[in-house]
Amino acid sequence: MEGGTFFFTVVTYHHLPILSTDTARKILHRSWMDTTKRFPFETIAICLLPDHLHCIWRLPEEDNNYSVRWKEIKRLFTKEYLREIGPGEERNISHQKRHEAAIWQRRFWEHTILDEEDLETHLDYIHYNPIKHGYVTKAVDWEWSSFNRYVEKGIYDKDWIGGDEGRLQRMSEE
Repeated sequence: MEGGTFFFTVVTYHHLPILSTDTARKILHRSWMDTTKRFPFETIAICLLPDHLHCIWRLPEEDNNYSVRWKEIKRLFTKEYLREIGPGEERNISHQKRHEAAIWQRRFWEHTILDEEDLETHLDYIHYNPIKHGYVTKAVDWEWSSFNRYVEKGIYDKDWIGGDEGRLQRMSEE
């Protein structure tokens, strides 16, 4: 399939809460923006939590290679993170053999968005995530999310706290 819209979950190594610092968030932002210049994609939605992130990307019609984009974001982030903050977790033998830092889990979770309903379900999941993890009681209170952008567009009400719990529960079990 060429192009398309995709949902992702990307997790730090051993779920370390390294993404909760201002420095790490700035590094991630720079890595993200540099990658979009080299390998264009549109960020439809995002939620950054201390140890993982969820996002939805739309890729150009002639391109479906999201893996190269994640590889580049992780590479740029890791290089700058190590320079500015220092090493992550102690590397195991596998990481040492591959010359990898212990910053990110190797893999990421991907789901191809199938239709408008699927997109809405994943938008809800992304924006509900800080509530699910107990960081806030209303999505509007989580600063590192695209939720407020959607409120400004009139898509969500600022007091939204998850709405259809059944649908959100099913997604979190997947």
